[in-house]
Amino acid sequence: MAEKLKDLFFSSSFIDQLGDAIQRVYPGFDKGKFARLVYDSTWETKKLKERMRHVARCLHETLPEEYPETLEILTKVAPSFHGFDAMVFPEYVGRYGLDHWDLSLPALAFFTKFASSEFAIRPFLARDPERALAYMRVWTEDENHHVRRLASEGCRPRLP
Repeated sequence: MAEKLKDLFFSSSFIDQLGDAIQRVYPGFDKGKFARLVYDSTWETKKLKERMRHVARCLHETLPEEYPETLEILTKVAPSFHGFDAMVFPEYVGRYGLDHWDLSLPALAFFTKFASSEFAIRPFLARDPERALAYMRVWTEDENHHVRRLASEGCRPRLP
């Protein structure tokens, strides 16, 4: 029987590596608390995207309260991670960065190089479509194909 995707991503080794990476750039990070929050009593019942959202919430609870400071930490850490696990970075932005457009939208373009920001752009589009689309128009000409893809796929009305 094939392994479930939820068991392939956000594994204990990823959570441990993420904690180590954050602690290297932010020594005050409580890696133990982060892991305890992640592996709460509901962890095993969560589906894949629920786990992604949960890890982002746990980061929010263990990183600095000031969004710009946390975003700087995550920006330093993100290049160490790729693929679905790394979607936790854009998820964080989509969930906690809506009051910081000038920081958050460039961060989504940066994070999408490591993992898709297509889902994380949605809250920005919902809040102010014209403002979000202005960023996305610029992204259509970006040299990085992942950023160009964010511009096209992120605004699809029927994105899963």
